Amino acid sequence: MKRLIAAVTLLLPLLAGTVQTGTAQAATATGGTAVGVHNAYTRQAAPYLVDVLDKRPGLVEIDVWTNFLFSRDFQVGHDPGNANNCARATTYAELRTGTRDQNLAGCLRNIRLWHDRNPDHPPIVLKVEFKNGFDDRGGYGPDEFDRVVAGTLGATAVFGPAQLIGTHPTLDAAARAGAWPSRSALTGKFVILAEVGTFEAQNPFDNYDTDLEYADRLISAHGNGTLTSAMAFPAVNGASQTDPRVGDRGGNRAGWFVAFDGSATAYASYPGDSYLGGHYLVVMTDAHAVPPAIDARTPPVADAQARVRLLAGKGATIVSSDWVDPAIVGYAV
Repeated sequence: MKRLIAAVTLLLPLLAGTVQTGTAQAATATGGTAVGVHNAYTRQAAPYLVDVLDKRPGLVEIDVWTNFLFSRDFQVGHDPGNANNCARATTYAELRTGTRDQNLAGCLRNIRLWHDRNPDHPPIVLKVEFKNGFDDRGGYGPDEFDRVVAGTLGATAVFGPAQLIGTHPTLDAAARAGAWPSRSALTGKFVILAEVGTFEAQNPFDNYDTDLEYADRLISAHGNGTLTSAMAFPAVNGASQTDPRVGDRGGNRAGWFVAFDGSATAYASYPGDSYLGGHYLVVMTDAHAVPPAIDARTPPVADAQARVRLLAGKGATIVSSDWVDPAIVGYAV
């Protein structure tokens, strides 16, 4: 009987779709750690976005240019304009045949078509880096972004701020109370992060960054009873060991930041607690660069999985790199 109990105990994590390791793991928001794909929308990542999704990643990243030079659109590309692996598709069969280089709505429709074919997929964090920020005065602000998401990916497929907050006064209060669902409870759901992009961060004429603007949208929506229309969480880009909710991200905004994105190298020497404490969704990027560095695209599977376990022990919800092997991209601790 003791042997039977021991065997069942070892099998339970595998039946749950996760991997149990000997590495001590810090608490994470969802009780597990998954792998993200940096710049998943590029053809360097895969010929089509559906190819990335089929690897069952824990995160996909999309870079968005908002109404750049009055383009009147949310464009998807590393540089201004639509340059990506998203296909023009209205059916699943067209996800690998349709013309690529679609706008944000087109990319989100790709994800929705894949989701409809794979409704029981593991939770996916959709990291949206707004390269040049929002353009609310031009009609491309946070609320317009939310409407694009709701009209393409679909609000019912998204786990958003309204679902986390429940009856708590702020997102932070909910997170600290343990309101994040487990990975298994988030099956078939997307969690969207809105982050400041590189162009905006270096723009001396823009001091109202994406995450600040989206945090203010949440505060306003919560105040007027429309929080269910908000699809994303503002994420601090460049976070590390010290709580970044100071200055512009402090005060009444602090309670609306529960997602943090930062360099894996900055987190790697960290004991994995303090302001994190398992309460927040934490993305650790460029995981390959943590000493000793491993290949950013095609490292040995064992080395990449060991890196994921290392950062899981630091409290990572998502460990992100440019890895392409399905055995790495679909790995979860």
